[in-house]
Amino acid sequence: MRYRIILYVVISTLFLPSAYSFSFYDNFEDNDISDWEARCVPGNWSVSGEMVHGNTSSSPAFLTPVDASFLENGEISISTGGVHAFGICARLDDDDSGIYGYVSPDHDVARIRLVENGVQSTIFNSINADFPSGVMYELTLTCDDVNVSLSIVVPSTGDSWILNAVDPNPHPGSFGFHMGDEPNAYWDWIEVDGNGVGDAEITWLITDDQSLGDGDFAFEPGETIDLGIQLTNNSEEPLLNAFGILQSLNPELTIIEDYVTYGTIASGDPTYGSSSFMVLAPLVTPADEVYDVRLTLMADGGYQEQLLFALPVGNGLECDVESGAEDWTWGSVQGGWGNDWHVSSEKNYSAGGEYSFKCGDAGAGDYSNHHFGYLMSPYINLPLYGQINFWAWIDAQTQGSDALDGGILQYQRCGNWIDFPAGCTYQIVSGSSGPFADGTDVFSGMSTWSQYSITYPDSLAGPGQIRFIFGSDDNGTREGWYIDDILMGIPTSIEDEEEAVLFTDPLLLISENPFSSSVTFSYLLPGIENSSLEVFDVTGRLVNTIDVFSGNSVQTVIWNGQNSAGTTIPSGVYLARLGGLDQTTLKLIKI
Repeated sequence: MRYRIILYVVISTLFLPSAYSFSFYDNFEDNDISDWEARCVPGNWSVSGEMVHGNTSSSPAFLTPVDASFLENGEISISTGGVHAFGICARLDDDDSGIYGYVSPDHDVARIRLVENGVQSTIFNSINADFPSGVMYELTLTCDDVNVSLSIVVPSTGDSWILNAVDPNPHPGSFGFHMGDEPNAYWDWIEVDGNGVGDAEITWLITDDQSLGDGDFAFEPGETIDLGIQLTNNSEEPLLNAFGILQSLNPELTIIEDYVTYGTIASGDPTYGSSSFMVLAPLVTPADEVYDVRLTLMADGGYQEQLLFALPVGNGLECDVESGAEDWTWGSVQGGWGNDWHVSSEKNYSAGGEYSFKCGDAGAGDYSNHHFGYLMSPYINLPLYGQINFWAWIDAQTQGSDALDGGILQYQRCGNWIDFPAGCTYQIVSGSSGPFADGTDVFSGMSTWSQYSITYPDSLAGPGQIRFIFGSDDNGTREGWYIDDILMGIPTSIEDEEEAVLFTDPLLLISENPFSSSVTFSYLLPGIENSSLEVFDVTGRLVNTIDVFSGNSVQTVIWNGQNSAGTTIPSGVYLARLGGLDQTTLKLIKI
């Protein structure tokens, strides 16, 4: 089965910023820092004797290279010295928020801490030691997802220290030098190895055609796709005679056609390749699998850049939180706001389960004031005819019929986060000091476990993410918001039928998919009158109807792959549904 995916650029680092293997080195032998810029508080930066010098009466002052921004993970090493505070900054975004590690010999302390909107903020970790002054240090700041470490070495004495911390909100950003209230700091060299964002940028969006595929916008197991990649050149110079080589970093995903020419990519212009890449998804793929793909772009003059992106294959996502956070992440939506999302054992909905996601303090503790935190899913495919289902328990501050604090659900497509107001029964009251605008529809108040089923519009089918966001004002808190048993899209298979009761009731599942001759359905219809199992083709035409019965346990029925006239149906894509219950619709693949 083939269909076409078109990839095009949306200039936004919120949606799959293209990354590549990144190396940077500067020893300032040219005595030039014109391609560096000062950030955050003022710092008196200069270069002489093949060394950068700085002094300031404020903190923190940063100096970052202009053309080497957006490092997220990697290792930054410098040779430096000073008296009060000197070190390394990383992950510094456009709002001057990030992390930095430094040594302060005159206070005998070393720290890894947060900078938010250019101002010193949370200290993640610190150590006290007898740090010598007036000597050269070699500092290395290593960022690996949420894990951050600062290695401190004094070559002249042989002393060394290691400082570890957790950055709860890792994000791409600049790197460079740090000093604070420093009369005379100096840097001899800087060396960086990691992942960055370069001159060419890609993002992508799945579109398909029913004449080639099944028209549901989801790249699924066993399908072969034509992958048309569009690039934008963000540099001031054109890329001449450019070509790209596509590689899968996972052996299960097969690149059938891996070479495409681009010719000249002018500055600022989006350009398609002369042809398409071709990719084959494995026949057996979990519903939430994401495969790493690398495009190596080359051009005249020795230009080479590696752009990494994640290609989700499957059809939706299931998460009952019993295995922990898995690939879900959380953090502050904006610098200066709090974030209390975590995996909690205080409350859960799953039958026989223990855990759920919670926005609030540990145990039954309250969420914090001035909160604006997100809980975000991994990238997934949402097919047509699907829903977003989840269970929630909430205790949030209200004022009469309005809300002072509350939560929203958003879906992200190509860098744009879109609110889903469905299920929200409160609005933010005028005068709230929280992050939401007056009149925003939110989940709030007090409610025991309730299920929410949200049908998303056809325009949002395809790859993207969802996130739950909770915001609070500066006056008063409650216990918080719990989220459990999240089901997105239409499940195509299940490995363990005992897990069927973890999600929505009623429920319809398939033991084998794709199928060749017959297929077994498992279903749950507690407290519902006898119903029927209906099978449709992709045009909506009814193929067959099978009687099913209500009960309090999971039951099964076998369908022989024939229509109502007793004729075996042809290969293709079909939809199965418990009669009249749209939330139990799922997709069948007949091979």
